Amino acid sequence: MHIVFFLIICLSGGVLGLALTAFAVGSGAPLFVRQLNGWSFSPRVGAPDIDPYARARLFAEGGLPLASGEGFALQSRIDSEGTPLDSSCQYQLTSPFPVARYWTITLVDRSGRLVSNLAERTGFTSSEIARNHEGRFSIEIGPDPQAGNWLPTGRSTGTFEVILRFYETPLAATATQLDIRTLPTLRKTGCPT
Repeated sequence: MHIVFFLIICLSGGVLGLALTAFAVGSGAPLFVRQLNGWSFSPRVGAPDIDPYARARLFAEGGLPLASGEGFALQSRIDSEGTPLDSSCQYQLTSPFPVARYWTITLVDRSGRLVSNLAERTGFTSSEIARNHEGRFSIEIGPDPQAGNWLPTGRSTGTFEVILRFYETPLAATATQLDIRTLPTLRKTGCPT
C-alpha cells in the first residue's frame, strides 16, 4: 500500500514539475517576456548572468540573442488594438523608434521563418527607409502593394510577427523597462471582409 502511494506521489510530482517548467519557458512566459504597448522584449536575455529559465527557453527555440552592448530586440504578434497580426490585413508601422545607430525590421511567420512573398522582400534596414523632411516615416505591411515603404505579407493566410532589432543603442540586454514614447505604433488600416 505504501509503495503504491509513493509511486502516485512521484508520478504526480513529475507531471506537475514538467507542467510548471513548460509554463516557465513556454511562449510568452511571464518570467521571461515583458509586454509594453503590444511589443514584447526579453530583459537580460543577452546578459552573462542570464537566468536558467531564459536559457532553457532560448535552447527550446533555437534562438541566438543579441549580447549586452550589441543591441536589443522587440517583437510583436499583435496590433495596437491587441488583435493578432493577420497576413491578409494591411497595417501601418509608424515612427518614432528607440534611438539606435542602425536597426532592422523583419517579418516572420508563426513558425519563425521569413514570410514568403513574390516581391522577395522580408524586411528593411534603417538605411533603406524613405523618410519625410522631418525624418519621420511609416512602413506599410500587408499583401497588397502600397506606396512608400512596403513590406509584403504574401498571399498566404495566417498570423505573422514583426521583429525589430536595434544595434549600437542605449538599450541593453539588461533593460527591464522601456519608454513607451519611443516605441513605434503598429495599427491595422484595413482587412478584407
